[in-house]
Amino acid sequence: MKPPENESQPSLSRQAGEWVLVLKRTLNHPIEDVWAALTEAQQLPAWGPFASDRDLLSTGPVTLSHVNYEKEDAVRQGEVIAVEPPHLLLFQWGPDLLRWELSSTGNQTILVLQHRFRESGMSPSFAAGWTLCLKGLTGILEGKPMPSMAGSNAMLYGWKELHDEFKKRFEAIHDETLPTDKGETPNE
Repeated sequence: MKPPENESQPSLSRQAGEWVLVLKRTLNHPIEDVWAALTEAQQLPAWGPFASDRDLLSTGPVTLSHVNYEKEDAVRQGEVIAVEPPHLLLFQWGPDLLRWELSSTGNQTILVLQHRFRESGMSPSFAAGWTLCLKGLTGILEGKPMPSMAGSNAMLYGWKELHDEFKKRFEAIHDETLPTDKGETPNE
């Protein structure tokens, strides 16, 4: 999958009946530091939307608890599917699939996140949430004291505005993939 042309903007496509949201960032930090932030349980809740019951360094089951989220479904079971340090982390978060790919150029790391999900209406929410999380990740890597911008705290950091912006941007993509006559869906 091709990452977005403008790396600060998420891209959305439909593949094999699922939605794929892609976010790309170039981080001015060594790949080992970015890998640690993605995989070490104590670092995840500082920037991400969930806390993990273990480091994400080996395949197998994992329990992921939403950060700043007060609903009954705040805990989701997941599964780490693939780990290739420090380049690939693939895991299931509830019904969704998250693929983190890292590559390096000198002291910079290129991070590409692919989030696969089924519910089309969730795309603006996921895009806004991951945009804030990646902002938090960047700040944490720079050594800045960052507030948690996930869960209910996201509203304090522009989540609603981002959501509305992505909803408008993604409407055309959703319209192109709406069912046509007799339940057929283009682009599948």
